Amino acid sequence: MKLKLFTLFILATFFVASPLYAQSQKHKKHTYVYHAAPNESMEQAKRNAISRAKVEALREEFGTIISGANATSLISKNNITTSKFASLSSEGEVNGEWIGDTEEPKTEVVLDGSSFIVTATVNGKIQELTNNPIPFEAKILRNTPDSRYESSEFMAGDDLFVSFLSPVDGYLAIYLLDGENAYCLLPYANSQGGAFPITHGKEYILFSPKKYSEGENPQIIDEYTLTADGSFQELNQLYFIFSPNKFSKNVDRFKQREDGNVYPRVQTWGAFQQWIIRTRRKDKEMAVQTKYVVISPRE
Repeated sequence: MKLKLFTLFILATFFVASPLYAQSQKHKKHTYVYHAAPNESMEQAKRNAISRAKVEALREEFGTIISGANATSLISKNNITTSKFASLSSEGEVNGEWIGDTEEPKTEVVLDGSSFIVTATVNGKIQELTNNPIPFEAKILRNTPDSRYESSEFMAGDDLFVSFLSPVDGYLAIYLLDGENAYCLLPYANSQGGAFPITHGKEYILFSPKKYSEGENPQIIDEYTLTADGSFQELNQLYFIFSPNKFSKNVDRFKQREDGNVYPRVQTWGAFQQWIIRTRRKDKEMAVQTKYVVISPRE
């Protein structure tokens, strides 16, 4: 997957992180054997096995509660599937959350009749839930900067927009992850801060100069078009990282121009993992949502 950035402003800035709250994290490794349903594909079975392994690891360490939320993720590119970072609270009952992978999850698959048996091993950082995450609303919008056009299905050449709404003031960062890199989509390239400031109760339409909010400079708003490499469908993820406490994005760099395109600031998948683990360790109020983006090539 490639991102084409139309706005050509490039500004290097340095950021100072704010003091935040310390929160204890633990290292956890867990193996789980998942018996897939007959109608599940191998990729679905792998994804569900990894998700369940993390849930069971959290259940074993922290026990259960009545409510919660979960999000898991899997990268698929050129018919090769790789498991990647998942921010996982629970499946509605565990009293902890999966902060980040210290190693990529591993899966072993055997065929049992018409279904798969997947053994998944996960290795990462976890922490106990000490408060309720802020219930912000994030929507991925396709081609039209309007929250009614929410979609996770894109064709190569489609424009990407985001709708965001929070019940509290805070700061937002948005990343897109493919199989190797983490691209920083927000804050904008020419902005002066390490995270995008959010006012409570106000709907933001991001990545659209026509829909800028009061106080924003439309000339620094970056616009994005999604592209697909080759003839294969790609599965990527958008990470929405929000906190009422001020924080800063990680150090990143602009990718070299290719064919006249300018790509967003980028860091490696591993560097992003280290940053999100370190940042969430300090900030117990930080909330993360992960959403899938499927990009299909145009014929």
